[in-house]
Amino acid sequence: MTLRVKNKLVMGLTGGIASGKSTALAYFAQNGADTLSADELVRELYQAPAVQKQLTEWFGTYDAAQVAARVFTDEAARKKLEDFLHPLVHDLAVKRIHASQKPFVVFEVPLLFEAGWDKLTDMNVLVVGDPQTLDARLASRGISREEYERRLSAQMPDSEKARRANVLFFNGGPKEDLALKVQRLCQALGYIYGFK
Repeated sequence: MTLRVKNKLVMGLTGGIASGKSTALAYFAQNGADTLSADELVRELYQAPAVQKQLTEWFGTYDAAQVAARVFTDEAARKKLEDFLHPLVHDLAVKRIHASQKPFVVFEVPLLFEAGWDKLTDMNVLVVGDPQTLDARLASRGISREEYERRLSAQMPDSEKARRANVLFFNGGPKEDLALKVQRLCQALGYIYGFK
């Protein structure tokens, strides 16, 4: 059960809610990487009849927002959902990574460390947002501070993620700063691994 593929560099990318990890993923794509998002794979899986049937059986609905509202207030329900979805997401990711024509693939996974998937990649990057701008970033996404705290309680602290990550991006300035960090990392990895 690995995400590594011979002759490819597979990077895990993660960060807390509203940290800027999706923005970083877009910058990796701009710098030539093939990119995958676990959240997008989950959205894809929610369209599968077998998944819809199972979710409806457990939660009375397969509507993503309603299921999320339920699991973030019920730890047993969240665990059940993760145990069901994680293997499906993993298998779909493996297929996409193998099918990629590029030597560098970045896989954005919000629960990268929590799920233990950091051990399945070649290296991992953590994006940490600025706590001073958190409320504004949450407001722009329509997420309340209460909802944020509830979701955060289900995740590993950033301090532990930082200890486990190979690269840490502090995303506290303008987007151009994050873009430059991603560009420089891609250039360095290109020289190290022989892809440009």
